[in-house]
Amino acid sequence: MNRDTEIIKAIDEFLEKENKTETTPVEVNPYLKKKGILKDSNSRKGKPLRDKLRNGNIPHAYQIGNRWFIPKSGNTDKLETIHKTKKKKIIDKPDIISTKYHKLEPIAEKIAEILNDKFNIKINFTFEYKPDWLRTYPQKEDSKKNWNKIKQVYSILTNNKYDLDKQMNNLTQKDFNKTQAFDIWFGAPCNFAVEFDENQHFNQFRKLTLDFYDKKNIGFDLKTYKDYNNKIINAGKSGFTKLKSKDPLFPELLEGKKQDNRIRQRAFRDYLKDIRPIEEGFNPTLRISYHQTNGKIKDFSKDDIDGLTEYIENQLNNYKLQQCI
Repeated sequence: MNRDTEIIKAIDEFLEKENKTETTPVEVNPYLKKKGILKDSNSRKGKPLRDKLRNGNIPHAYQIGNRWFIPKSGNTDKLETIHKTKKKKIIDKPDIISTKYHKLEPIAEKIAEILNDKFNIKINFTFEYKPDWLRTYPQKEDSKKNWNKIKQVYSILTNNKYDLDKQMNNLTQKDFNKTQAFDIWFGAPCNFAVEFDENQHFNQFRKLTLDFYDKKNIGFDLKTYKDYNNKIINAGKSGFTKLKSKDPLFPELLEGKKQDNRIRQRAFRDYLKDIRPIEEGFNPTLRISYHQTNGKIKDFSKDDIDGLTEYIENQLNNYKLQQCI
């Protein structure tokens, strides 16, 4: 049995175990790696399998835009039905871009299109990307140059009651190993993250963090974002404002059941998502607000996405994207 046949057989096994009709390179490549059939890439999840797909080694797979899908092998009737169903959805509702696989896929496709036009390159993207260097809790060895600034941000977000170095002593090894996920990650040669900010990301605490940015190293308009954050979110009892599980860095600061530590925590983590890529030598995080998509957070219309073009192009022009040139 040759390697490609082994890969196809293993993918079929995966689909049967997971009771799925189809899978993607990002989803199934770790399974192939675990079985010792095909290595995965740490920086570009699913890339080894995508390379196989592009070379035609798995002939029953198919592509929609930049995304690859792999149904079970030998079922050409089912594959034909899948193709017709997807095309039918687009024909029946031409003003809506399909969001079946990830609600931000239309945005990712638009950015990929702009990058291709701008740099004449084809670039892959992945959703919910969790690099090992984007830690949930910042570590001094990762952020030596910015550590004092990170400490200042943290102190302000906790009403100057806590010192970050001291609070970090309360973390367990499990806490230290936790990582965050970017909404979208565009891989080499551009290497940058995209964060789509919904309503909960705009508030008085997030605004406090915006005073600590180096204007040369951000992927969004600072003044506009400060304006967006002019609203006040009051403390509450829901998971929107109050942490349901304890965080050593963000204990309850207020008396009573109503708290706002979830908002403070979210603002801090958003700040880390902006500075960590730059510390790692990557490009700034591109932030897109739901304001730019006419207030929508999913099921975007063609107009919603087309309206992003000028905004995205302007932000990319402000980037130092030497790696893409």
